[in-house]
Amino acid sequence: MRLQFAEQHAHWKKKWRKVLFTDEKKFNLDGPDGWNYYYHDLRKETICLSRRQLGGGGVMVWAGIGYHGRTNINFISGKMNSDIYLKFISEQITTHAARISGEKFIFQQDNAAVHTAKIVKSFFNTNNIPILKWPARSPDINIIENCWGDLSRAVYVKGRQFNSINELKECIKQEWEKMEQKRIKKLF
Repeated sequence: MRLQFAEQHAHWKKKWRKVLFTDEKKFNLDGPDGWNYYYHDLRKETICLSRRQLGGGGVMVWAGIGYHGRTNINFISGKMNSDIYLKFISEQITTHAARISGEKFIFQQDNAAVHTAKIVKSFFNTNNIPILKWPARSPDINIIENCWGDLSRAVYVKGRQFNSINELKECIKQEWEKMEQKRIKKLF
């Protein structure tokens, strides 16, 4: 599927600029998921990476990027479901999609169950919004993942940890707004 995807889209070049890439990302108070290991000098004392058991909580965000801009960063309260997802995408598409990806944009999302629910598919069909067919298990080809990496490095610079969810949210918002569009264009 990944090879077929690459073969089908290798010629796109400027057409990629019409794609609105979207995804969710989790941020924890004590640092991003997956930062469990680090290099340290065995002659020195080890560093404690977490102050709280199980990271102390965190937030889930949803956002989208396009060649000419990005959506707002959206904080997800509770567990993501198709109704919450549909609310986010309908608001963000109405507000941002044409500006950041053009009038005839193509929506990209992965194959998570909430993204492929009947209610979500119906929304896209009713509104004549084309969906980029995405190969399963392929986050590495979604350019928003690079933005999440940049955002995580900025939020957790020098091992920063947060004392509250509100403090974490504020930092995420500030760093998302600071992200330069020329960086996103380079990813395209």
